[in-house]
Amino acid sequence: MGSRGAFESVDMGNFSFKEGGQHYYSLGTLSNDSNVKVIVQDSKSVKAPEFSHTPGRIYAVVKDGSLKHLAYYDEEHKQAVSIDFAHEHKGVKPHRHVYLIHNKNDPGVPPTKEEQELIQKIKREFHLR
Repeated sequence: MGSRGAFESVDMGNFSFKEGGQHYYSLGTLSNDSNVKVIVQDSKSVKAPEFSHTPGRIYAVVKDGSLKHLAYYDEEHKQAVSIDFAHEHKGVKPHRHVYLIHNKNDPGVPPTKEEQELIQKIKREFHLR
């Protein structure tokens, strides 16, 4: 699996990995939803992939036994929503971003009720903090 922008050309349908991209490996999928994939990034900086090989995918990104990101992807393989557990934004942790927009002046927006429920399922099933 590749990394943030590691595909050659998502818009052209070329999902070959760029050399030197960050890589992830899978811990598995959520038992009641195979579209939710739990992945681990094996580098110091933990970021959710910008693109998904599978349209509509949800990735839960783990580092050192903790959930760091929950990322939702649209039908064009692009990250649509990212929930960040690693730091606060305007006093809100976790907080969500839409389409990789990270304006430091925007208010912190907490995950929705549905997102919170999914977060708890992932944490329970994969024994995450």
